[in-house]
Amino acid sequence: MKKRVLIFCDFYLPSLGGGGGMFAVANIVERFADRFDFYVVAGNRNARQSSERIAGVTENEWENIGSAKVFFTLTTSLNSTKLLRLFDESRPDVVFLNSVFSTPTIRFLRARKTGNFLGVPVIIAPCGELMPEALAIKSWKKRTFLIYARGAGLYRGLIWRASFESERKSIKAVFGEKVEVRIAADLTPKTILPDFDASLKPEKRPGHSKFVFLARVVRNKNLHFFLERLRDIHEGKIEVELIGPIEDKQYWDECLRLIGKLPANIRVTSIGAVNNAEALRRLTNAHFFVLPTLTENFGFVFIEALAAGCPLLISERTDWGRVEDAEAGWILRLENRDAWRERIVQCISLDQHEYNNISAAARKLALNWFNEPGHEAATAELLEEAVGSSERQ
Repeated sequence: MKKRVLIFCDFYLPSLGGGGGMFAVANIVERFADRFDFYVVAGNRNARQSSERIAGVTENEWENIGSAKVFFTLTTSLNSTKLLRLFDESRPDVVFLNSVFSTPTIRFLRARKTGNFLGVPVIIAPCGELMPEALAIKSWKKRTFLIYARGAGLYRGLIWRASFESERKSIKAVFGEKVEVRIAADLTPKTILPDFDASLKPEKRPGHSKFVFLARVVRNKNLHFFLERLRDIHEGKIEVELIGPIEDKQYWDECLRLIGKLPANIRVTSIGAVNNAEALRRLTNAHFFVLPTLTENFGFVFIEALAAGCPLLISERTDWGRVEDAEAGWILRLENRDAWRERIVQCISLDQHEYNNISAAARKLALNWFNEPGHEAATAELLEEAVGSSERQ
């Protein structure tokens, strides 16, 4: 009989605004559905700071989505009574929490403190939220909550899952050296764009480039930084396509003001939130992917862009240094603004032959990642260890 995993997360498919964290959960489900039964409790919203419900799903009932049974609900309604009901119906052997600060995580951990659900192992994935750069955003609110949470013992006895070594260090910096942390990279699908061919990419002429920014429009993703670098580039034809939900209206207004001041040779188009298939299509139709993020955990969108043959132009605030080693893009320090401008100009100047080489390197890096067996093995070991600890209790 298969063991059961109960997952709590803010978003799940087919939400349009869940980002990489949502796909990381969905990929765990799809890769391990032959070994575990998955039950997912998720918010019925298309994006953060939005009241728009997901079209075509049932609220407050279990329904089949892919290989999981999913319970969409208003996350603020997750009181002890509802949580006990969900536990009784799913009877999990392991609980997986996909965030530190999300409402489902906090509601569950508070209910757990009352004595409910003890004896069931809990894995928690911070999704980069405890990295120093992430904690610096709305720092007072986050640090105040963490002081309360540590004092109340909300996170006591959990198994922490880090995506990279740098995240393992950040978890221990916040919760102490004694906490149990396992490293298991976020899982991608077994392949992305299996029918991809270089002929699908747009023609690359010197003097013309199309960039795609695919992310939530929030300050952390640092879109304005890229727009500021474009202000002084008056030669060539530059297209920029912005894809993703606008979650911070004030920040978006700042970006719009910058867009309005760009030179005439630069055209910026905002697409908004789209489904994953459409996002991949648009990545395939672009030359380069850009994301000067202030902080990133795994960065699921990076592997999608690479799979679509898009070399990356990203900040050093990631764990994707392998991109430069593979000659599949550039990792640039945010402090070095001149380097950003120089690389943008270089992207514009590349001819077809030069572009073909770097685009092929991007696709190859993605394929190598998909074929790395250690990524899936690390998550399998994490789940099996948690199940084993449950059986020993």
